[in-house]
Amino acid sequence: MELSIQFINVSKRYRIGSSTLSIRSLLTGRNHSQEVKHHWALRDVSFELQPGESLGIIGPNGAGKTTILKLLSKVTYPTSGQIKINGRFSSLIELGAGFHPDLTGRENIFLNGTILGMRREEIRSRFDQIVEFAGIGEYLDTPVKRYSSGMYARLGFSVAAHVDPEILLVDEVLAVGDMSFRKKCYERMLQLIKNGTTMIFVSHDFGAIQKVCSRCLVLYRGILSYDGPAAQATAEYSNILRRAASSKSEALLTADGALSQMVMTHGAVIEGVQLIRSDGQPGQTFKSGEVVHVRMQVRFNERAHSPVFACTVRQPDGQVVYDYTTHWANHPTPDFEANSVREIEFILRLNLVAGIYYLGVDLAYHDLSYYYDRLIRAVDFVVEGGDGALGSAALEAQFFVYEMKN
Repeated sequence: MELSIQFINVSKRYRIGSSTLSIRSLLTGRNHSQEVKHHWALRDVSFELQPGESLGIIGPNGAGKTTILKLLSKVTYPTSGQIKINGRFSSLIELGAGFHPDLTGRENIFLNGTILGMRREEIRSRFDQIVEFAGIGEYLDTPVKRYSSGMYARLGFSVAAHVDPEILLVDEVLAVGDMSFRKKCYERMLQLIKNGTTMIFVSHDFGAIQKVCSRCLVLYRGILSYDGPAAQATAEYSNILRRAASSKSEALLTADGALSQMVMTHGAVIEGVQLIRSDGQPGQTFKSGEVVHVRMQVRFNERAHSPVFACTVRQPDGQVVYDYTTHWANHPTPDFEANSVREIEFILRLNLVAGIYYLGVDLAYHDLSYYYDRLIRAVDFVVEGGDGALGSAALEAQFFVYEMKN
């Protein structure tokens, strides 16, 4: 079977600053040019995709995720390496790309469809489906410059997804859509994959990646750090960032976005996490409704002023079941001295239905500027029992039937 995508030892370098001489500098003999610096957006990245395979890409801002999509879309070209694409592709890598702001939604469907390689007859035959999926019927003959960002995203994705592409490239633009529309998008993606479309999906939403993609890449500073099952990618991402944050100075260099980028300084390090039963014994299997003590050992390498502690319970697909922080709870925490070790404890009642879950813990600066340390998947555990209900929360429903009185 012929491969859909071959990404072979690809590197991409951008120039920072400019060495170009201006007319003024040529006439005056003065060179005001800046020192030329280069940034490697990608370094020697390789992967292959079969028809019908779905690939997620995660990583902090600046890791090279969107660069891969732009290279595949031929918006830009590699500095070195080879890219081979077999099949008609459709991409949604920038909000409103391919739209003319002064044209109406109707006109832009034909314009964007043509750009994506559809014949006019094809666009006509699928026009009603595109409009219905986008949900913009009322505004179809309104110039798109008056559309909200959510309407832009709905129309853009709808056109891209109805090209019947052999390859579909989707960036984080779906984040602007509402929940119901995102659900429609994910369902459409899964249907396309089932029909044989190869898909690459870039997102910061780990849960969405795991819903749609069977495989995932983790990028860090343009380097491919992980290529494997999507279910393990989140934990590997956390491990990569922990290893990278070997010193505070290193973390600060990569701090674009602070907590949103999960930057860790390791001014304090989580050295161990255990789940303890009420009888004091460690465990990994618990009864629904059982009380569990989450104990984490923290080594403070520097003085920490009133840090923020947090714990999160997730399902295997990354869906958050419960997220608690001392900051949200307005729970004051003490200062911790440098070169000290402390045991921190959360007490949780596992009002969860039977299933597999994992627990993450983290420790942040009091002003939430950086993480000290973070373990997205510190401990896996199993909940047994319950009343057979589905979902995640065990609400212990009761059922009654009463005879009506006349």
